Amino acid sequence: MTEELRVLMDSCREDSNLSPVNKIEIYSFFDPFSQESFKLSAVLSKLRIEYRQYIRIRHILNPSLRVLTKCQAQSTSDRDNIALAFKAAELQGRARAHRFMHLIQNEIIPKRDIVTEEMIGKCIINAGLDFDVYQDDLKNGQLRESLKVDLHIAREMEVETAPSLVFFNEDIQEEGLKVEGLYPYHIYTYIINEMMGKPIEKNLPPKLADYIHQKQLVTEEELLTIYEWPKKTLKKELKKLILQQKVEKLTYPNGEFWKSKM
Repeated sequence: MTEELRVLMDSCREDSNLSPVNKIEIYSFFDPFSQESFKLSAVLSKLRIEYRQYIRIRHILNPSLRVLTKCQAQSTSDRDNIALAFKAAELQGRARAHRFMHLIQNEIIPKRDIVTEEMIGKCIINAGLDFDVYQDDLKNGQLRESLKVDLHIAREMEVETAPSLVFFNEDIQEEGLKVEGLYPYHIYTYIINEMMGKPIEKNLPPKLADYIHQKQLVTEEELLTIYEWPKKTLKKELKKLILQQKVEKLTYPNGEFWKSKM
């Protein structure tokens, strides 16, 4: 355990005498091109499954100059700028915007692709967003102002790296608990349980085929995170789904991925 993490855990223990709360808000600052941010999305998916009645997650594309510069460098216009696309998608709901970004990361992380207008359009539609409304919103001059608001939020929370999570309870007088980087799943559950201050009943994950269908493309690592099965058991279950023609295996430079055929 690193010294930084030890201090973090001590902070949780110091706050453990707080009154029980009903909901925890989690701000997730991510870099769309970061492997660690991509891996953290699996952790957040599991948290959302198990603790959905106890947490709210707000995803914020890290508005640092480095990230926004990379977004700009990979684009030729506003129509293929991933930062502006994400902000335009948010206007149709944060959950759908996050799903859109997950689909984009499925394209650019495993395949090491450059973001294109065609790729963004496909992911907008697959995420259940209205493409015509999205195109109109993309012309909205307020999108860049929205990015400035995110930058202000990041500065207020002293977020300097991605991924970073900041946990808040319902007491507006309390400071948030910041966790920078990627840690094992049990660290995040420990924080949630300590901040809730009362017993929590976790929900079970959906059937394997349903989860893959929902996410469309997943890594083996993500599935191991969600289901906590032995690797041998997971491979056996995936082989069954292949025989049932519900999933297919894809091989990319960064490893094996599983795609829904349902």
